[in-house]
Amino acid sequence: LPLHTRPLRRVDFQPLIDKVANRLPAWKGNFINRAGRLKLVNSVLSSIPVYFLTVFDIKKWALKKIDKIRRGFLWKGFSEAKGGQCLVAWEKVKRPKLRGGLGVLDLEKFSRALRLRWLWFMWVDPDRPWVGSAVPCSEVDRQLFRCSTVVTIGDGRKAQFWNSSWIRGHAPRDLAPNLYKLAWRKGLTVREEIENGTWTRGLWRMSTAAEIAEFILLWEAVTGVQFSEATDEISWKWTANGRYSSKSAYEIQFVGSYSSFNSQAIWKAKAEGKHRFFSWLLVQGKIQTADNLLAKGVECNPVCVLCDQENETAAHLCLHCCFAQEVWWLVHTWSGGLINTPVQGVEVEDWWNYSLQAASAETRGKVAAILIYTVWNIWNERNRRIFQGISQSPTRVLGLLKEEMEVRRQACEGRESI
Repeated sequence: LPLHTRPLRRVDFQPLIDKVANRLPAWKGNFINRAGRLKLVNSVLSSIPVYFLTVFDIKKWALKKIDKIRRGFLWKGFSEAKGGQCLVAWEKVKRPKLRGGLGVLDLEKFSRALRLRWLWFMWVDPDRPWVGSAVPCSEVDRQLFRCSTVVTIGDGRKAQFWNSSWIRGHAPRDLAPNLYKLAWRKGLTVREEIENGTWTRGLWRMSTAAEIAEFILLWEAVTGVQFSEATDEISWKWTANGRYSSKSAYEIQFVGSYSSFNSQAIWKAKAEGKHRFFSWLLVQGKIQTADNLLAKGVECNPVCVLCDQENETAAHLCLHCCFAQEVWWLVHTWSGGLINTPVQGVEVEDWWNYSLQAASAETRGKVAAILIYTVWNIWNERNRRIFQGISQSPTRVLGLLKEEMEVRRQACEGRESI
């Protein structure tokens, strides 16, 4: 770690960026499918900066450099990828899988979650030698910490009056932000402020109705405080045992983001990684069909090669094309009615959600796997016709589908974790 009394410069962050970039040449990423590259991004490239992020508030320019390397390797297998080569926005890729992303670590949010550890140990372990010195936490970090903790007042000698969340899980500075600006000596404890009546110092400058309303709210909270012999206690809101964890601090920062499709079924389906990655792209309409290629300025035949009748889109190719409909009918018959033929006109995302909603909890995993393998083999048939000039019948496509599922079943038999 580049420890120094002065603020870190760009040259101090560069070795970390170089360390991430130097991993790529030995991997030959262009020979690895996207699912494999996703594993390497999550397990290696995202873990290299973790120790650094625990200690330092890393600059945004450095995060962008690391993200550029991770994004380029994920989509192209190299350290850089152009905009059109990135099929899904990076901000969405960094969401957790249950919120529609790929689970790639958001280094900015994870760095913040790690730095909250400093504030937590200042409370629960004040004998650490660094307690009392400045910690690498920004104002946003401290605000997240206040929102994530509940302080229970005992003797009032530990909790700070303005900065601790002792009023029903809220800090006075957040409940009364206008009064906080007027207050003096904002680092005193609850007991010092209340016993000496010093918390009202500086508030005589109140001049607006909003400030008076905040004062009344704060006054009611202060008059209800009763001290005891016990010490002040702190608990973490987002875990069952009330203790801080970096995982919960990271996940709470994604509150508000959501997935419009059933992403959990994709990642829990009994299919290979490349199949699940493809399905994640398909449900969002991001596979490289003719309509998407033309939108990026790539010249190609806009007509579907399977039916040679309509323009190629993700929904038409995998669901509504007459060839795809034949495949789906064969799958419907083979599965004993477990899989239904897609309704004409439905979009891919709606089809995915409706198909899983119609399945029972016991069969949902099997249904998801069959859906994934079916669209994958329809996509492969399309690519065979374009790049190899080879055409297969719907019956043969079903046979390839069943062969793939059987190979995976034999490979993973007795290994429930796969």
